[in-house]
Amino acid sequence: MRAMDRSFRCLATALLVAGYYVPALRAVQENDLKDETGRVIVHYFVEAPGNAAPAGTTDPSKQLGVIVCLQEHTEAPSADIYPVRMSLKRLGLSDSYLLLAVKAQAAGGGLGAADIEPIKKLVAWAQKTYPVNPRRIYAFGKGSGGSMAGQLATLHSDLFAASISYSWGWTNMISELDQPIDMVNRAPELYLVLGMRDFTHHITTVRNTYELLRAKGYHVIYREFEELGDRAYHHPSNDDALLWATRLRNKTIPPSAEELNLLKAFGDSKAPAPVSGYYPSLALVGGAPAGEVLQKLFQSSDANVRLAAAETCNHGIYGEATTAALTKLLGDPSPQVRNAALRATASYANWRYQPAQQALIQRATDKSLDLDARLDATDALGQAVKLQASGVPQDPPMFRALVSLLSEREKNEPLHAAAYIALAPIRPYIIGGSGGGQFPPDGGWEKWLDKITIEQQGDRIYYDVCRTRGSGGRTGGPSVDLFCAGEGLVSKNPAKAFQSTLQAAQAGYVPAQEVVGMMYAVGKGVQQDYHEAAKWFLTAAEAGNPRAAANYMAAGRSGPRGDRELSERWARFLALHPEYSPVPGR
Repeated sequence: MRAMDRSFRCLATALLVAGYYVPALRAVQENDLKDETGRVIVHYFVEAPGNAAPAGTTDPSKQLGVIVCLQEHTEAPSADIYPVRMSLKRLGLSDSYLLLAVKAQAAGGGLGAADIEPIKKLVAWAQKTYPVNPRRIYAFGKGSGGSMAGQLATLHSDLFAASISYSWGWTNMISELDQPIDMVNRAPELYLVLGMRDFTHHITTVRNTYELLRAKGYHVIYREFEELGDRAYHHPSNDDALLWATRLRNKTIPPSAEELNLLKAFGDSKAPAPVSGYYPSLALVGGAPAGEVLQKLFQSSDANVRLAAAETCNHGIYGEATTAALTKLLGDPSPQVRNAALRATASYANWRYQPAQQALIQRATDKSLDLDARLDATDALGQAVKLQASGVPQDPPMFRALVSLLSEREKNEPLHAAAYIALAPIRPYIIGGSGGGQFPPDGGWEKWLDKITIEQQGDRIYYDVCRTRGSGGRTGGPSVDLFCAGEGLVSKNPAKAFQSTLQAAQAGYVPAQEVVGMMYAVGKGVQQDYHEAAKWFLTAAEAGNPRAAANYMAAGRSGPRGDRELSERWARFLALHPEYSPVPGR
């Protein structure tokens, strides 16, 4: 017994001593942010790492990122700090981020337009009070907080690098007139999550928001989860979304002088030594500026440098050009370099970066490559589609590649097996009996692939006519020519694109009428106007366009309240055409 007492006392002493070396625990603090007259701007909540450096610290390795956590109107103002805190803990990022939350300005608790300026002022306060890196500010929200998160990012990309939204959407967007938004190099990135056990009006709103964001041209990751309800605490999506967001950097804010010094260290002919197998300084700076350095390192004659550079891509996101350059390392002579590049490429493909997806598709389906190389790429594709296969298949080309590998069962069973497993969530499954087993989707794989391709094209499917009108001597007529001219102008001069498309719509070309409605809905070439959007959606719907009918109903929910009889008629139409209805179960 005495020996046990001594052991216990020794253990207690060791824990007490060790406690001096453990950073102080995080704790939510609550206070009012006031202006110079003492008037309350916003009641806020802040949770900071206990070992945070002093305000004004410019050393990038000691700076913090900020995540603004925004709640549903029925919940406590600090409610969404919890899922973010727990995810950061699982990801090992707890000491790197400051968490903020606010009490809504409205008495009912719902976040809205009146909260935008107070939130911006709170972020400005945080930047003065803590060692905040302005390139690492993100928004996370649920319900009305999810709507606010999306608006903060899309309307204020000079402040927010990315947003994560659960269980609600938004319609307010910046109108593009003479100059289009540079979606690749300037725009924020968005992550949208929907639980299928949520309320029906939440589901229809989130799906409509996805439709709008896709039509606008944003890079948006969209997830639906069968098991998720009206909640933001969800390990699979929390961890995937926050790992993605925290690897992004604000595209509109240049690196600081201290960050540029970290990049300059790679300017000499010899790169600095890696730390833990990669270049933490490049991951810290992140974004396209660090990506330019990585692209040079990918071409080094030293395999160890290429390995460290490829591994650095497993710790950050560096833009489209760097992603494309990384994929060339999938064929590197060094198996270690190939493996590091493959893991990063799989992650980028999961997060919908097209060069990564295209590289994996090409390698998985290239019969001139050896089996191991193809199998590596197929396994990576399986990882990339994991969250899509059980939800929304946003990227049909990856699924098409996997389906094509099912035919290789006799010659390359491992490829077939890898593809079969990746596609398993899509297959109907019958348990037991002589008819038991897994089966292709109803109508077969090709019909399913065509369906998801059409769904994910959205309004872009109407432009297919522009690729086929010249075949067989067909021109399509003046209205089609105007419509196709509009497509060619969208990325150059949205206002001219809108005028051309409008003329085609006014001439009676139904696809143009639907597209004009969407251009009004998202502010593409014209000031955003939901009343005009609804009018054009209705015109196209009356002419027999079922997508326009769905968008007309969505415009009625998000914008003007239209004619009740018309709404009921088109609701009945959508009930009879479930393929176009955003309502689950139809």
